[in-house]
Amino acid sequence: MNTKKKFQQPVVASDTVADLSAKLLEANKKLQIAERERTLMLENISHDLRAPLTAIRSTVDYMKEKSKDGVLNFPDEERKAMLNLLDARTRTLEALISDLYYMTCIESGREEFNLNKVPLSQFLEEYFFAAELDEKYDNYKLVLEVPEDLDVIVNIDVAKLSRVLDNLFINARKYSDEGSTIALGAGVDGENVFFYVKDNGQGIPKESLPYIFDRTYRVSGARTPSKETSSGLGLSIVKTIVENHGGSVECRSELGKGSTFTVTIPVADRQ
Repeated sequence: MNTKKKFQQPVVASDTVADLSAKLLEANKKLQIAERERTLMLENISHDLRAPLTAIRSTVDYMKEKSKDGVLNFPDEERKAMLNLLDARTRTLEALISDLYYMTCIESGREEFNLNKVPLSQFLEEYFFAAELDEKYDNYKLVLEVPEDLDVIVNIDVAKLSRVLDNLFINARKYSDEGSTIALGAGVDGENVFFYVKDNGQGIPKESLPYIFDRTYRVSGARTPSKETSSGLGLSIVKTIVENHGGSVECRSELGKGSTFTVTIPVADRQ
């Protein structure tokens, strides 16, 4: 004769329940924070898209209003000014959409990291010499501060870490006057190696430093040069790429004296 096994309530220690509850609460908080950041980022992007689109629409409407039978009857100076405006606003849109897509691909995992072991000094020097040939930096003094005896090997995606340097160099140029110095240096700290991009430009307010790598952070209009085309996502992309290399990035800055962005990644080997 079969007898049914009596169900017994499993005994769970009270401290285990408390620990699980705390972990669930922590996970819920993280989800809420992520959702708030996502919402704020979308609000910022909508704002950033609206401004150039409004300028483009206003210019097109004006041109249509002033045209006759499809022919634009404008003085040369006015026509040139409108074309320059359209070009500038279009480049702003292109930069924003390109950077947003790139960052989304990295964070979602669709953009794979092709890691290879390379000498860090060689990587930095090759980037530096290419920057010296870039006309964007013709009116800036570029300085290489990589030690000759730097003998570490790093495991990196060369293209993506070059993107990190691109963003840091562009950021340094953007907030420095012509004639300013932009330096690229490196060093070893125990099991890690670091490289930095340093400028003697405007600097960043102390209260802003904890937030400059956030996707939701907006730089004040007073600090952002009007001549520059930027998505505002450059430092967020830097942080995302560096963290995918098992590293970290930090900034030290002082108003009126400049900024130093330092990237730290693990050492893979020695030469």
